[in-house]
Amino acid sequence: MNDLIIGMAGSGGDGIVSAGESLISALSREGYYGILTKSFGSQIRGGESSCRLRVATTPVLNPGGTLSVAIVLNWEDFMRFGGELPVGPDTVVIYEKKTGVEPSEVPLRVRPAVVMAVPMAEIAMKAAHALQAKNNVVLGLLAGWFGLGRQAILEGIRRKFGKKGPEVLQANEQAFAAGFEYSEQHPLGADYRMAPPVAVGVKRQVTDGNEQCAAAALFAGCKFFGGYPITPATEVMQHLQKDIWKHGGSLLQAEDEIAGIASAVGASYAGRKAMTATSGPGLSLKTEVLGLASLAELPLVCVNVQRGGPSTGLPTKPEQADLFAAAFSSHGDTVRPILAPISVEDMFGITVEAFNVAEEYQTPVIVLSDQEIAQRKDIVDAVDTSRFKLVERLQPNAQELQNYTRFRLTDSGISPISHPGMKGGSYLAAGIEHNEAGAPSSSGEMHAKMNDKRLRKLSPLLQRRDLFVVEGNPDAAIGVIGWGSIAGVVLEAVRTARAQGIDVKLLIPKLIYPIAEGIYQDFFRSLRHGLVVEQSHQGQLHRIIRMWTDVPKSFTSMAKSGANPITPGDVLQRIVHLSSGSASAPAPALNPTH
Repeated sequence: MNDLIIGMAGSGGDGIVSAGESLISALSREGYYGILTKSFGSQIRGGESSCRLRVATTPVLNPGGTLSVAIVLNWEDFMRFGGELPVGPDTVVIYEKKTGVEPSEVPLRVRPAVVMAVPMAEIAMKAAHALQAKNNVVLGLLAGWFGLGRQAILEGIRRKFGKKGPEVLQANEQAFAAGFEYSEQHPLGADYRMAPPVAVGVKRQVTDGNEQCAAAALFAGCKFFGGYPITPATEVMQHLQKDIWKHGGSLLQAEDEIAGIASAVGASYAGRKAMTATSGPGLSLKTEVLGLASLAELPLVCVNVQRGGPSTGLPTKPEQADLFAAAFSSHGDTVRPILAPISVEDMFGITVEAFNVAEEYQTPVIVLSDQEIAQRKDIVDAVDTSRFKLVERLQPNAQELQNYTRFRLTDSGISPISHPGMKGGSYLAAGIEHNEAGAPSSSGEMHAKMNDKRLRKLSPLLQRRDLFVVEGNPDAAIGVIGWGSIAGVVLEAVRTARAQGIDVKLLIPKLIYPIAEGIYQDFFRSLRHGLVVEQSHQGQLHRIIRMWTDVPKSFTSMAKSGANPITPGDVLQRIVHLSSGSASAPAPALNPTH
């Protein structure tokens, strides 16, 4: 097999996620590519947990669809994940024997290819005298039945447990060995072993989007972070807390979300590259200060790791439903750039780009990540930082400081920005409308000029074709648009469709807002059918595009609420439906099932 999708579920404390992380680390050392997604109930302690690992001999774009292998430690917990862990007729199901369910009676809507009841708890107790060793029994079973890095997994176990003493290490090694031995004594009846990796010995790293975000912020020159802990964005702050001091920066864990962003705006006023990070509920609280940064024309990066909403919503599940809030939640005629990464690897470049845009255009920039990109683990190549250029804010020269006017009306809309301590550069940065010098003004004429200035300076962004991924025949009659974490799903589906002879093209925006009308119009010019794929109930990007551009009559939305994954197969099915000429017929259903 060249592509294997493993799904595991159990109760909190079963070590399911730990097993997945151990496995992807081992496979990265073997030379495989992979993506590990994690999912939890929203309980603070206990509850269900799961992970799914897609491992392949070539790069993968998304977590995949139907499971190749399902590991079930508890049926009740497994079934709670619904469409996140879909089982099909080709799936191998391995479950804990002590659940008492007969192989012929497993609670699934389809009959899997193989159903195997394994006494995992019993094996763990015999081998390690500890139920907590079940996860290493699972690793042994996977290594044996699917040929997944036996030696690399063992080395990982030794690194993980070696510091806990020889007895603990030996117990976990024995649990792994017992699982491996069981797999040899109970063959599955067919060969499901993974093919060897194409490139052996290539150095890659296992990382997640939050870690990439923090690393990119440091590379971009971020010298201040102000924030407040919130799932699933907290790790950005945690990673920065460890390292920002080494780069001459500082970090404030504030008393709330408002104080977090306010401190970052203050740091930006003081001349420092500044950042905050949050999730949906925090973005709601930060909007007033985002408006202040827009009017005061202060650079700021605000990372919003989207989760299911509204309100507390689904704190541990991904969704793409904060786009309206990011684009429109500030009162007045405010436009602020919104960028979105399309993968864990892309999170680095998008974060750097966010700092560059913020500094060049003196504006807050929102980065829309989501729980999947933020917390999933990907095997990626090392970042080549030589391909990035860093932008610094435009500062006044000596002549401009002779009679400094901070908000001077320029042709570009960008005026030089000083900072405290710069001789002659003192100015007022307030939340009230102002004249060119920064003095409060209630003049309607001046207000119109300043509105025009703040919007005009962003015009060059709309010409940035490098912030869009375009693939396929420019004259294709079918076009698909996807963004954020759904982009990898859409990429795989479109490439599969083209391999099947369907003429379809693809547009993936990384600049989500403001809408680059010209780029969309070029894409729409040849279309008879258009499709926007996104993880939000209303199809928010679809609606925003329609606000700004003339779209084909059959420009439709393929949208699902968060925690209901969209798979490449779902998108491919819709593309085939459009290409068959039956676009007026009802589209295929998108119901999550086992």
